[in-house]
Amino acid sequence: MPLHTIDDHAVYYASTGSGHPLLLIAGLGSNRSFWWKQIPALSARHQVITLDNRGIGDSPPVAEPFTVADMADDAAALIRALGLGPTHIVGVSMGGFISVTLALRHPELVDKLVLCATSAGGAAHVPPPPEMLDLLVQPDFPDIAARTRAVYGAIAAPGYMAAHPEDMDFLIRDAEEKPPTMETYFHQLGAVHNYTSQAGADKDLDRITAPTLVIHGDIDPLVDYENGRFLATHIKDARFETYTGVGHLVPIEASDRFNADVLDFLQPEG
Repeated sequence: MPLHTIDDHAVYYASTGSGHPLLLIAGLGSNRSFWWKQIPALSARHQVITLDNRGIGDSPPVAEPFTVADMADDAAALIRALGLGPTHIVGVSMGGFISVTLALRHPELVDKLVLCATSAGGAAHVPPPPEMLDLLVQPDFPDIAARTRAVYGAIAAPGYMAAHPEDMDFLIRDAEEKPPTMETYFHQLGAVHNYTSQAGADKDLDRITAPTLVIHGDIDPLVDYENGRFLATHIKDARFETYTGVGHLVPIEASDRFNADVLDFLQPEG
């Protein structure tokens, strides 16, 4: 699949299936392969577009810092370039920050919105415990496999990765094949910090008009469950699904339920 050039950078995307377009936006440090458990199920009914956020995966590295709003504008530019029209958007974690911002900055491009394990940011954001933040910024792992094992093991529900070693193997293999540069990773981390501390959407959620589904694991150790509740409370008529016993990696930990809930929500009305 091609690179789409946007001003002074480019983003890589892939498209699978046919039907109403559905854009999947992954989180911090993750490329489009994060959605490996979703693409087969969702592309049976939709044209599924996955993108590598700015500087990640097959998108070329970038030297300058950027914001969540910049990444939302990247997604909007891709939707327009592909001629998709109003598109269903699914975002997880940082991808949810991007999705909320996309719905606010480019409402004409968003049909339905699914926000998973994410937050409105700003003053309303409930932060993770300090040890979780420390893990995200720790640069001195011996290799990418050790870093992936530590981070994903910590943000999933306790014991999940031990019980599903095939998932950890996939994540490590993908990280080793397409590791983000530390420069790009810290640009993303800076964008996340800016969004969660001051530039979030918490005061603007009432402007979102797209039908919205909010999904959150009740033991998410990275993006506190109350952030999901806040989104669902402040976006008009939003539907809220709690995944009991699930951590931050909802599309991986509870893929069958997640896929079914998303497909049900995206069904045309009537």
